[in-house]
Amino acid sequence: MKAHDQMYIGGAWRPALGQDTIAVVNPADERLIGHVPAGTAEDVDAAVRAARAAFPGWAATP
Repeated sequence: MKAHDQMYIGGAWRPALGQDTIAVVNPADERLIGHVPAGTAEDVDAAVRAARAAFPGWAATP
């Protein structure tokens, strides 16, 4: 089982700010296949800031 302990925000992998995780379950057989970080409000804020900063470039892409 792979434990993913980082979040991809702003073009880079970084540790989640909190310690909580979310179980990832295979929908076909309901087996646990891993855990991912449960983002904190600060993680969400960082992701939104990164998305807003990236938007002008993406919007200008033909």
